[in-house]
Amino acid sequence: MNTYLTISSLLNFSAAILLIAFLVGARDRSPIRRRYLYFLISVSAWAGAYFLWQVTADEIVAEFFCRALTCFSIFISITLYHFSLRLAGVESRRGVLLGYLGACGLICLMPTGLIVDGVSARPSHMYWPDAGPLTWLYLLYFFGYLIASGWVLLRGWKLNIGSKASDQIFVLSTCIVGFLGGATNFPLWYDIPIQPYGNVLVAVYVFLLGHGLYSSRVSGVSLDFYKASVGLLLSGSAALFYLLITALYRTATGDPMSSDEFWFRGVLAFVLSIVIFWGVPRLKFWTENILEGVFRRERASALTELKDLPTRLSDLAEDGSIFEVTAETVMQSLNVTGVAVYVMEPFDSAYRCSVLAGEFIKEPEGYTLDVDSPIVEALSQQPVCLVLDQIYGDIDQSYYRALVDLRNELKVSMIVPIFANHEVFGLILVGPPKQPRAWSEEEVSILFNVGAQIGINFRTRDFERRASEVDKLVALGTMAAGLAHEIRNPLVSVQTFASMVESGKSLDRVSDQFKGVLLRDVKRIASIVEGVAHYSQNQKGKKAQISINEVLLNSVDISSKLAQTHGVALRFTSAEDVDATVSANLGQLVQVFSNLIENAIQALNGTESPQVKVSVAKRQAHRGRGQSWVEVSVADNGPGIPKAILSRIFDPFITSKDTGARDERMGMGLGLAISKRIIENHNGAITVINDPEGGAKFLVSLKCTHPKDEKTTN
Repeated sequence: MNTYLTISSLLNFSAAILLIAFLVGARDRSPIRRRYLYFLISVSAWAGAYFLWQVTADEIVAEFFCRALTCFSIFISITLYHFSLRLAGVESRRGVLLGYLGACGLICLMPTGLIVDGVSARPSHMYWPDAGPLTWLYLLYFFGYLIASGWVLLRGWKLNIGSKASDQIFVLSTCIVGFLGGATNFPLWYDIPIQPYGNVLVAVYVFLLGHGLYSSRVSGVSLDFYKASVGLLLSGSAALFYLLITALYRTATGDPMSSDEFWFRGVLAFVLSIVIFWGVPRLKFWTENILEGVFRRERASALTELKDLPTRLSDLAEDGSIFEVTAETVMQSLNVTGVAVYVMEPFDSAYRCSVLAGEFIKEPEGYTLDVDSPIVEALSQQPVCLVLDQIYGDIDQSYYRALVDLRNELKVSMIVPIFANHEVFGLILVGPPKQPRAWSEEEVSILFNVGAQIGINFRTRDFERRASEVDKLVALGTMAAGLAHEIRNPLVSVQTFASMVESGKSLDRVSDQFKGVLLRDVKRIASIVEGVAHYSQNQKGKKAQISINEVLLNSVDISSKLAQTHGVALRFTSAEDVDATVSANLGQLVQVFSNLIENAIQALNGTESPQVKVSVAKRQAHRGRGQSWVEVSVADNGPGIPKAILSRIFDPFITSKDTGARDERMGMGLGLAISKRIIENHNGAITVINDPEGGAKFLVSLKCTHPKDEKTTN
């Protein structure tokens, strides 16, 4: 036995020293490697003292090395705890500080004999340490921090995904093997006749841990060989555990095992362990293959339904129907706990839950995903299906933490992007399977194609809508040309009359105020004519840096007389810090907002306490990218827009006005179409919603410009 312990301690020391040399020579100085280096130094010091203890023939020297290796073993447990914290990404400064202080306190007690009370002979050993009065305190500290390390690694497994989560379990399992082997040194301290046969497992543990964390494979050793080695190690560990339990029981009953019986039981336990670890999984695999062949029709039918999903989606016109069919089909075909579809509305800053099927650990309706989330940015650059438990390799830390947060928040198993041409329209969040299993490549591939098909459908329908709009523009161009011709003829006489009024010739009774109003209206008529021409010819007109407040004040001033005539309270509010500057054509924007305000006023006929509110606010649509937007709201408290035309309100010739009211300006359904075209030519957006409390609200979003950009552009 002495020879075995000498060789095993030398192997333990050599394995630790080799790994220390590797880590010191490596360029990587990551915190995890530094913590592991401290742990290896403790192991190497313990193994070196152990070796010197075994080769000495002097009792005093043997006692010295026994106390030395006990001191080093104290640091093994606390450095392992420190390393586990760093690996798991968990902070516990108090636990680390108390651990090192406790280690120092125990080391101070070592010369007193309270922990190692000398050495004496044991079966097969000349000198073996005797337990002192406080040996229990040393063992409590040693195994206490080992258990704490296991708890930290389990916690790290829950806080991580993919290969990082696997690292936690790998380290935990190898620690159990190594410290189970090292723990066989303690029974003889209390005269329990169990020999330290597991001492060599420390070397195996150190090697496996270093290899598993810092390389994908040993040069020249295949993965199959490595897996076989791990299997043999597990079998040996299980056999050793059985021997320890049996030996303790036989000792407690007063019938200790003989050496021959010990080896016979050990070999038998090792063989049975191999059968359990190697044979049972393969028997299970063969059985599952047979059952899969029997029940393959049902599974194939489910996947066939999922494969046919893109074709079914192409026949649906409404986005809501597409999302509902997708969620239900994915949930039923893959037998998952739930499916949520997230989409982002135009000019929104976050993806929000649109359709939910099944259940999640938390209601997805309350969870949003920002447009500048690392997940969205990564999927925009490289659209892929993300299986959260099958992520291997290093990725950006912010991206990784976002995935972990999403997994912990909703218990999501897979993220499927809805995309086209690197533009992410939405996300399909898939919950875990109801029966624990790994996702197959076929399932992941099908879901990826589903997301791509939905994205293509969105893009195709957008092209179709634009093509339809072009057809309407052809008719509008013909009409606009005639309209411009008809208005320009009388406009010459009106402008001449306005010039005479301004100069005061033969019109002394005309007030100066009326002159200004008349000239302003004439310019506005000219602006409308030019706007129709721009719409039909897709001309953007000249732009300059203008204040949005100036535009809105002019528009409110123009519409104030109409508001008074209809008894409508017209109010304009702007936050004190909002003085946004936009690059725009002043006349075109005044035309847009005047049209929106006058439409709101005309929609309030017969409404009690009619009022129109015009407000302006500033917001960041893309945080961290420096792009600011100004958002103008024109809201009324009228009956709102009929649902039948709400989605087409900006199309040419679509109007909510009664036939009898269409003799007024813009009554033919061109006002909002022209307004939309103007805003789009300004790289902005205009939307409309019906307020649940009553009335319609038009929102106009425009990009703000910086003072350095103040120059006139065409």
